[in-house]
Amino acid sequence: MQPIVQKTDMRDPEIFDVDGVRVVHYQNDSFLTNIQVLTGVGSAAESKDIMGLAHILEHMFFKGSTKRPGGTNISRAANDIGGKMNAYTTYDHTVYYITVMNDVFEEGFDILADMYQNPLFPQAEFDKELNPILSEYREREDDPESFLVERSLQKYFGEAYHPIIGTEETIQSATVEGMHAFKQRYYGGNNCLVCIAGGVDRETVVRTVREKFPATTATENPPRRDVNYIPGEINLTKPGIQEAYYNLFFPALPPGHPDRYKQDMMNYLLGGNDSALLFERIREDLGMSCYGIYSWSMRHEPFSLLGISCGIAPDELDQLHGEVEDQIKRICDSQLGEDRLRRGKASLRTSLAAKSETSNGMGGMIGVPILRGETENPVKKALREIESITLEDVLSQARATLSGPVFKSILLPE
Repeated sequence: MQPIVQKTDMRDPEIFDVDGVRVVHYQNDSFLTNIQVLTGVGSAAESKDIMGLAHILEHMFFKGSTKRPGGTNISRAANDIGGKMNAYTTYDHTVYYITVMNDVFEEGFDILADMYQNPLFPQAEFDKELNPILSEYREREDDPESFLVERSLQKYFGEAYHPIIGTEETIQSATVEGMHAFKQRYYGGNNCLVCIAGGVDRETVVRTVREKFPATTATENPPRRDVNYIPGEINLTKPGIQEAYYNLFFPALPPGHPDRYKQDMMNYLLGGNDSALLFERIREDLGMSCYGIYSWSMRHEPFSLLGISCGIAPDELDQLHGEVEDQIKRICDSQLGEDRLRRGKASLRTSLAAKSETSNGMGGMIGVPILRGETENPVKKALREIESITLEDVLSQARATLSGPVFKSILLPE
């Protein structure tokens, strides 16, 4: 395979300060611009009595601001200019974003900035919004995969862990005062990053941020939580399902670790797509009754893991687990050829290139790494690191990762 060829016109994102506000800007030739406001705090900062508050806060930012009071005025303002607006909450960061045509960039930025900096959190809207949040909670509980994963993570990570959405009890006990306190404690200042990727130029970005996003005072850093991976096994049942569900968890490197690309490649060769070891053996060679089996990873502070997941006929679970262990042994014993590594590199570089072609994709790839302290172009860095990976790197990561504390979980029909 030829070395990876970088696009000659691929600019690096610029990282700069606008009157105390951290900004990352990536300019491309798109008709669209993706605008994000990222905050370096998520559910891991919550104490037990306010579990789920970061997620509730994410919902409530959309329920009225100083300039746009009322529960529907923010979404209407976004729709009036064709903006696509949303947000998400993780364990260690929260992101609010809108994608707009370049010619309405300033209007789109104004909506997002006003929403983020001047929310009202009206009690009446709060009382109403808890209902759809509880519905979201019930949907996750009803979904067998989410049901099993959450209970597995609670056992594997121990007391430090709780679901991002919280529990039914903590959702119902949340208060407007608690939201204001959480926002004041963590939102803004050193925890905030504005990320803009699209067809607007630097001058427009600087002027707009200066006009519409005044800096806030420094905020607290989220508390550091220690995680001890607790090996073990759980077997659960759930009524109303026919499939059995299987998970196997291992520790993963934290975000920002220099060897994370090597671990990602090892994970990809193990179960990242339909040419990976697990899929080819279990689905294609043996024709077992699973629709798909994959390995995946998540990297958050402090929760990082590699997982292997599958839904399968209950009577094939024992065979499935034996085959998974065989493929883990295969990758740890260096029974892979250069052809697999070349195939993995080709797939990953295509995935990265595809994301970089859009403003949304590029914004998603650069915002979070830079929020976490990255200073280099994350896309170029990933392409370079992927190209340099050897089979020996894959072997060392397999042995280090897959020999760690393992947790197995199974969900069976009741």
